[in-house]
Amino acid sequence: PEPVAARYRQGEEIPAEEHQDVTVIFADVIGLDRLQAELTSERWLTIVDELERQFDAAGDGLGMERIRSVRNGYLGSCGLNVPRLDNVRRTVDFALECQRIVDRFNSETSSSLSLRAGVDTGSVSSGLSGRPSVVYDMWGAAVNIAYQVKSGSRQPGIDVTDRVYEALRETMNFTSAGTVTVDGQEQPIWRLVEPR
Repeated sequence: PEPVAARYRQGEEIPAEEHQDVTVIFADVIGLDRLQAELTSERWLTIVDELERQFDAAGDGLGMERIRSVRNGYLGSCGLNVPRLDNVRRTVDFALECQRIVDRFNSETSSSLSLRAGVDTGSVSSGLSGRPSVVYDMWGAAVNIAYQVKSGSRQPGIDVTDRVYEALRETMNFTSAGTVTVDGQEQPIWRLVEPR
């Protein structure tokens, strides 16, 4: 984030920060690996860059903060550096918009990509890590659980934890998607069906 970058450029030591009310999304675009095998490296990179650009534009409009993207994955948050009372809703709306971006790409290119996302809300930490290349990163329980929710799903879609479900169940439709084991305890997972 620019405020952190400005402090770092001025030589300030940036300690890790704790955040209590942050919603986290981990998302993968499924099918990019298969597409990579069919295209030149240059064409594949152009597609990945365009998808990331569209995800970032959607995120900017919803107040999302991209933490990092990794080849076919995306880690973002809402409420991390700019507190937002509706960070849960904004994050799920962002996931839906990413799904629409992928669907639009498919219709324009006759591809068969899909989005798989995991969303959780809670406590995280953030800070700068690494030397000599410094990277802004985020970690903590909500990050780990969002990743486990996304990774535990065998099919495309938007899966959320019980905390996200409880925050949105009056305004969005969900169906049970099983459980995920976190620290030895099973937690229910919910699949977003469609917005109401």
